[in-house]
Amino acid sequence: MSIKPLPSFGRAGRPRKVEFSDLFLWDSAIELELTGVSISELMGEDNPAMLALYQDTRRKKKISLERAKAVLPSAMENLGFPWADEFSKALDGQDSQVGNLGSWRSYIYGCSKKGDQWPPKLNAIAQHYVDVEEALKEPTKAWVENDLARCADLLEAAPIMVMYLWPGAVERLRNAATIEQLTGLRAMVMIELMLNLIAAIDAQVTVDDLSAKPEFDGLFPDLSAEQLSEPNALFFDWLADYTGTGTNLASFIPQINKAAKDFDIGSAKRQLRRWKSGEAFPSLDVLDAMFRKLYGDKAKEKGNPRRKDWGLSWFKATATRRINFMMGIIGPLSRFREPVFPFGFETVEDWRASRYLHWYRYWLPLLKPAD
Repeated sequence: MSIKPLPSFGRAGRPRKVEFSDLFLWDSAIELELTGVSISELMGEDNPAMLALYQDTRRKKKISLERAKAVLPSAMENLGFPWADEFSKALDGQDSQVGNLGSWRSYIYGCSKKGDQWPPKLNAIAQHYVDVEEALKEPTKAWVENDLARCADLLEAAPIMVMYLWPGAVERLRNAATIEQLTGLRAMVMIELMLNLIAAIDAQVTVDDLSAKPEFDGLFPDLSAEQLSEPNALFFDWLADYTGTGTNLASFIPQINKAAKDFDIGSAKRQLRRWKSGEAFPSLDVLDAMFRKLYGDKAKEKGNPRRKDWGLSWFKATATRRINFMMGIIGPLSRFREPVFPFGFETVEDWRASRYLHWYRYWLPLLKPAD
């Protein structure tokens, strides 16, 4: 595996800069793209004003309240957001149910909203990350004010953050002369949070009876190896073995713009090699078409004998996208051997393997089968 300068989403073009949300979480826009959907795709051609507003916000351009009022409510209604009226109230300075929502809570609520229930019912994993964001509000304010001692005190007083802060981490924050000195510490806590999320979803796969063992662990390359494998390659090797297609997996790659009779196996094999090399990862549409060819058009329906295969393949594909992104952060750390990793591990492989299993076991008794 070649070391990427910055994480990407498996798309061509410039890699995405990793931006923080609050003190340790990653930007919720990145979280959306890790599901396979970009902001541009979500907004589409129907909401150009909203897309332009979002892009200007990302560029840190000043946005007037008048422009926000003119764009946000109608765009959210067009997108099917469940609380467009509440955002209108907030923009007008009225009491609103969304007035104090952080970006992660907003994103998670948007993903979880069903019917008229407010706040929406969250599963244990979603609630955990909402709680993390809430716990980081006041420490982040202290951080922004350069009051690192108060920031450290607040983190120590937050029970949920103790799970992510190893001995010495808080003192390192407390004793820093400038916030710039702590970028590395923030990144280390962020990758612990990322690893936990991947392990939590893996535990959900077990609880949902799609597998009896951790499934995503094998999608991580051995970070102690001289040459790192691509997560994409590990996924497609698993898929070929799991489905029994072996070297014929390429014949199940859909060529959406071609009639079935014009299928080009040479082109499909080149596409598979490109995916496995880490240059790209298939879109949601392509994955859906591929899994339909492998398991049948009705595999996702309840009662279908291939439903478990379909579900497990989707979970592993999504995990691969996350791991591929994460490798752009932790891959370059594989050459270090000193206790700089979270919880005092001397190598990134020791940290990854140990903490992954820790988090997987942590979540197993806390989760319920998905509806």
